[in-house]
Amino acid sequence: MNTPQKKPPQKRPLSSSQSRNYDEIMRNQYRQYRIAQARRRRVIRIAAILSVLAFLIIVIILVSFSCNKSSAPAKIEEISSQSEVSKAIEAITEISKQEESEPEQKRLLFEQKHTHTDNLSRFSRETIDILDDQLTSQFVALYDVTSDEIIYMKNGTEQCFPASTTKMMTAIVSSQIITDPSTVITVGDEITLINWDSSIAGLQQGMVLTYEMLLDALMLPSGNDAAYTIAVNCGRIYSEDPKLSNEEAVKVFMDLVNEAAQDIGASQTHYVTPDGWHDDNHFTSARDLAIIGEYAKSIPIVNNSCSKVSAEWELISGETMYWTNSNKLILPDSEVYSRYCDGIKTGFTDEAGTSVVASATIEGHTFVAAVMNGLTLYTKYYDCHLLFEKAFALYDLKYTSVLNQEESEDDSEESEGDTAGTHTDDSTSDNSSDNSENSSTETSD
Repeated sequence: MNTPQKKPPQKRPLSSSQSRNYDEIMRNQYRQYRIAQARRRRVIRIAAILSVLAFLIIVIILVSFSCNKSSAPAKIEEISSQSEVSKAIEAITEISKQEESEPEQKRLLFEQKHTHTDNLSRFSRETIDILDDQLTSQFVALYDVTSDEIIYMKNGTEQCFPASTTKMMTAIVSSQIITDPSTVITVGDEITLINWDSSIAGLQQGMVLTYEMLLDALMLPSGNDAAYTIAVNCGRIYSEDPKLSNEEAVKVFMDLVNEAAQDIGASQTHYVTPDGWHDDNHFTSARDLAIIGEYAKSIPIVNNSCSKVSAEWELISGETMYWTNSNKLILPDSEVYSRYCDGIKTGFTDEAGTSVVASATIEGHTFVAAVMNGLTLYTKYYDCHLLFEKAFALYDLKYTSVLNQEESEDDSEESEGDTAGTHTDDSTSDNSSDNSENSSTETSD
């Protein structure tokens, strides 16, 4: 009589939070593996040196005993052998000191205190239906910083192009390399790496400014020239090699950007350029951008820059620069302004469409919304207002704006002055209109 075989227990699939914890465990294990490998190589090098020195000492001793020498020369040979041993010990000690002084792993550390749990049941079914029906942007994610939860997504984990929202990561990584805001930087020929119709901050080769000024040039007018100046200088500083070519320095910096993205939880993100100019291998997701936006705001100097309406600076080299923020949500004279919005970055390319990562805060509660590939310049802002209105209602807080419900009759004549790709951010192909509105090339002697 055949006994029925028991079915093996089926493994239950991991939840999203378990999956992210598993990814973090694997990354930590890999880092520990790298450290162990470095220590193992160090031990092998020291052992090899000891073996060679021991062999030389044995040869000297054998030669000294095999030769029939007088007592005086033998004494001299003995002293010589002792001298060789002392030199060998000193050499080994020096190598050990050098090894100990070297860092085990030269890597930037990005501490992430949040888990970004997906909780898509926070909203009622009715609210979700409203959002699904009325949001016009293609990719959307809403992050509740207070509860550390992603509470709404529309194609939130699908791949999309970030355009100039890339500059949030450029700001995050550079702030870890250049920790002093008053660090002096000279603009070099790296600004020639930008594409011809990029949005610019009006930087010119030879200008001298501080890192704080340069960060404003990056985040307010979305200067691609500022992005490359930051990337090249940071790449050379990090590698401790001022002779790196512009391209090599950018490569060093972008490798750090991609490592940082993984560290802070943006696992679907891979960037190629510091300004967000379109590349098929330069991509992210709305969910990742909401996480990146929150992390950027947690860095005081970055948060301070992205929340400014405008900035006027007299550079160290003497020029006066004026920059206006391309994010219309925080501009008081804008028809989409809200006094609760406090950041963070816009973006536009032909491939990415018009996009914004926006934040709003009421009574200590902050939400970050990533709204990508909107229908027009203003509809992405309408989407932000709708998301924030529903989000703050969860805390019985009323979100308001001075939104004009009638869309502009001719969006093509508007410009935000933010291009990572083919045209100016949230503008049409008329790049000259952007330059007249948001270019920051005013200079005084």
